[in-house]
Amino acid sequence: MLRPIPLLDLGFLWIDRPETPANVGALLLFDPTSGQDPARLARQVVRAYRSEPPTPPFDSIPDVPTLGLPQWRRADSVDLQRHVLLGKLDPPGSLEQLQRHVARLHEGLLDRSRPLFEVHLIHGLASGQFALYLKSHHANWDGRYAMERVFGNLPREPGAIAPAFFAVPDPGAVADMSSGAIAGGLRTLLARAAGFKELLASLSSRARTAVDAQHVAGNRPFAGPHTRLNDPVAPARSFATFDLPLETMRRVARAAGGTLNDVALAVADAGIGRYLADLGERPRQPLVAMCPVSVRDPGDHEATTKSATFFVPLGGPRAGAAARLRQVVAATRAAKEEFRGYSLEAMQDYAMLAFGLWLASSTLGLGAVTRPVINFVLSNVGAIDGPRYLGRSRLAAAYPVSMLADPTGLNITTMSLDGRMQFGIVANAAAVDAVRVAQACKESFASLSRAMARTTKASTRPRPASPQDLVLRKPPLRSPSRNRRIPASQRS
Repeated sequence: MLRPIPLLDLGFLWIDRPETPANVGALLLFDPTSGQDPARLARQVVRAYRSEPPTPPFDSIPDVPTLGLPQWRRADSVDLQRHVLLGKLDPPGSLEQLQRHVARLHEGLLDRSRPLFEVHLIHGLASGQFALYLKSHHANWDGRYAMERVFGNLPREPGAIAPAFFAVPDPGAVADMSSGAIAGGLRTLLARAAGFKELLASLSSRARTAVDAQHVAGNRPFAGPHTRLNDPVAPARSFATFDLPLETMRRVARAAGGTLNDVALAVADAGIGRYLADLGERPRQPLVAMCPVSVRDPGDHEATTKSATFFVPLGGPRAGAAARLRQVVAATRAAKEEFRGYSLEAMQDYAMLAFGLWLASSTLGLGAVTRPVINFVLSNVGAIDGPRYLGRSRLAAAYPVSMLADPTGLNITTMSLDGRMQFGIVANAAAVDAVRVAQACKESFASLSRAMARTTKASTRPRPASPQDLVLRKPPLRSPSRNRRIPASQRS
């Protein structure tokens, strides 16, 4: 049984090479109950996961012929001992060691002769926890579908080990393998072509009305400066994590009239700026972030990528913390407003057009004189509501581990759990240190929290009276004095 490969997923397969593997996944940390041995628990999970056969799309391999329609083809057999693996950290087993270990695991290409996923159980952590690192190919899923597939299957109560994400029956994927799949694929292709035509008409109209391209509101690809973030991506990866309190982030967002995503963008922008400034490379123009957003309808379980992309210009290089956040809020609002009139297909085609133009300029050797289409990627894949368990071990942390592709060597992806937003940073190790970026982002959030607290306090403090506040009033009416003599002319 065959399933056509959608155009966007085909693009992820096309860019998949040793320097830029299209791997996406997550690092999960679990707290064993008191007295449980993490190594023993990790081995139990490995045995349980190897006992369940994979289901679509994790039972399929890509078939991309030179001539013909690219399709997913079901693998003849799947050896789960090559997909579910056990690992151990050397002492002392620090979080920094775990991050370096995950970075190395994330670097490797997935073998296209087998289904495109791996699961690694890791023990030996000094914290007494055990870790689960999973990766799959971006052509298999986007962030929102991955969230549902992975965390939606983890029980809310401790108990038996539930089947792995790759072994869960998925009605959406099964439906894709029906006899009408090819016809559906052709309809999708025609819809994308119509969306592309709509997009070109909209952008042409926008270009004719723009007087100064530097001050056009809305999405702004190709508006950011050249930085080390845009150095050619090499095979080695740097990975780091950090988390921030959601309640404080919400308070900061409300004070600026923005959203949690705006706060995350402002924190990343300021942190990256601080990191570059420490290297003596402060950018002269605002950075541009690519922000993928899900366009899935509720209940959509199709195993593919369904997202649109905003290209958001961020804060000025020397903007203060509060001013930077307000600039980000205005920029994201304008980008969303521009997309409000687009069809779903046109929104998805926007990114393909932008990166197609960048690829064309790079291929023609114009990369040195044209600006990069983006400087970095930031996305929020959603929230995990309530506790989750793997067997009797509670999920303590979940950090996304996303992909890199030219022209950017920095990807920051977030998800929320237990009242905290958790950040996973993947960087091109040849040019960017993810650990230093993470530290700079935490320092920037502390500065932003203080700045917004001062702003809020100042706005609620009673204002002293000024001369402009004085109001002239008529004097009160006075009763006639009994002792005052009345002039003779006024006597009756």
